[in-house]
Amino acid sequence: MELDVIQTRLAFLREAEKLKNVIRFSHTSNGRQESTAEHSWRLCLMAMIFADQFKQIDFEKLLKMCLIHDLGEAIHGDIPAILKDQFPDKHQQEKLDLYQLTEYLDQHPQTLIRTLWEEYENASTPEAKLVKALDKLETILQHNQGINPADFDYAFNLTYGEKYTNASPLLKQIRGILNQETQEKIKMNIHIRDEKLSDIQAIFDLTQAAFADAEHSSHTEQFIVDALRNSGQLGLSLVAISNNKLIGHIAFSPVQISDGTASWYGLGPVSVLPEYQSQGVGSKLIRTGIEALKDLDAVGCVLLGEPEYYGRFGFKPDARLFLADVPAEYFQILPFTEHVPTGEVVYADAFHATA
Repeated sequence: MELDVIQTRLAFLREAEKLKNVIRFSHTSNGRQESTAEHSWRLCLMAMIFADQFKQIDFEKLLKMCLIHDLGEAIHGDIPAILKDQFPDKHQQEKLDLYQLTEYLDQHPQTLIRTLWEEYENASTPEAKLVKALDKLETILQHNQGINPADFDYAFNLTYGEKYTNASPLLKQIRGILNQETQEKIKMNIHIRDEKLSDIQAIFDLTQAAFADAEHSSHTEQFIVDALRNSGQLGLSLVAISNNKLIGHIAFSPVQISDGTASWYGLGPVSVLPEYQSQGVGSKLIRTGIEALKDLDAVGCVLLGEPEYYGRFGFKPDARLFLADVPAEYFQILPFTEHVPTGEVVYADAFHATA
């Protein structure tokens, strides 16, 4: 090999070394931010580990594509996946950077790198589509494994790159496992606190969103919460916070019982943003709320809802208390003392609010 060719290839490698210093949004398991080079390394490892399950794939091409897929970031750095919608020119910038990086290479490696990169960017071959999918999966894997900042948005994982990770049964299976891990992270990262004045609009918006597609909803829940607050009947109002984002809310308000018993409360509405539903947020709000009610010297709580769901918190129908015009099995109670009153339960007038 001619000396000048060796020198230009070494010069290229020196420039590519900068990828080791490009910091990504993801954090490692000891809490430091990872580099793009580290991401590319484990992407290659992931491709090697699962390659035997993709018999029609050109493995050599797959590995080469994994190695160079983010090479252009050596010049202008990484744009976090969560922010890429804010940078519509990302593709063009990375292309310019890659071409600059490979400008002085001799024809064979230059053409190889540029062709592989274009193929990857356009997802134009089975290998490119698989690298796209594995790239997303490795990123999610790192998000779940890393020690992340307190405001890290784990919910981003749940929809990131679905277009590519749904491409085969195995990719879907891996994605399912990682989604479960993400959901556990979200559960662990939820903080419950009393509402603040600054939360009011966010509570309104999330309540509206939570019930937008609910089959048995009147779609007035957001107005009910406001009316309870404005009438002084919002006895307890808690919010769930994840990564500095308000994702859930629960309301408790005093109810009247026809035998005159006081200090009973009604639970509801309880609302969770759609993208956080079925991840334990509502359960945490309910359990925390019940304990907070006890601290307020409440003696019991009632609600209208699905027996199968609310039964896990100790709620159950009891013929001694009833709500007019409601099937008995859906009206449930949770006494905090041995005494259970007898009579009709009446909710605050705010529950009739429609605007």
